[in-house]
Amino acid sequence: MKKEIVVAIVFGVVLGLIVAVIMIIKLRQLEGKKNGPFSNEAQISPEVKNTAQIQQLVITQPSDGTIVGQNSVTIKGKASKNSLIVVESAIKDQAFKNDKGDFSIDFPLARGENVIDIAVYPQNSQLSSQKKTVKVYWLKE
Repeated sequence: MKKEIVVAIVFGVVLGLIVAVIMIIKLRQLEGKKNGPFSNEAQISPEVKNTAQIQQLVITQPSDGTIVGQNSVTIKGKASKNSLIVVESAIKDQAFKNDKGDFSIDFPLARGENVIDIAVYPQNSQLSSQKKTVKVYWLKE
């Protein structure tokens, strides 16, 4: 090999090592800034106390797979107080505020299978929403 090629290869390897060392140093400095003034051994984790009781969405009526002979059904259940309840199906969407823990709503049905989605959105935005699906069949008797 020619002398110039060997010098170029050695120069490239040395330059690559210098760049790698500089990148490692900079990454370690950035990791130190992310953690702030605390060391890795003494991390403080915040303790969140939630005093609000979370009421799970419970549908008491109708049960999944219910067959009815009329064009409407009464949906009854329990959800968090002051939450927004949204009831959706292929033919109608309805939303209302749940002032009490229990709710009851008359909901129209289409002939055949009705897939009804009931979603609860709590007043406290830090709590997650809940969703249940109920299938109700309106069959002509």
